[in-house]
Amino acid sequence: MTYHSTHMTRDAAKSQRATLRTPYHSLGNETEMRVPGWAQHRSVYRTSGRTLYLVETDRPAEARRDLERLTRSGWDVRVEPAAAGELTRIALTRSDLARAA
Repeated sequence: MTYHSTHMTRDAAKSQRATLRTPYHSLGNETEMRVPGWAQHRSVYRTSGRTLYLVETDRPAEARRDLERLTRSGWDVRVEPAAAGELTRIALTRSDLARAA
């Protein structure tokens, strides 16, 4: 008798998640994404070969640990400090995420 597994290997599953990940998936666990409370205003822009996530917040100090985690997981994180009365802008991008959900 032959059994065919419907489970992916860990490497295949990891590869698939990597190609479909958003920054919110990178901040979550293996099965769920997490949108942090500091990410108050969120936008997504897609062009050929690149997806840009723009986040605006009035709580940049709360974002620091998450932004460090995103940098370690391959995200290009750029922070534009806020002028008085404005929101801090955070740009998150990875060139391999044009197919992101």
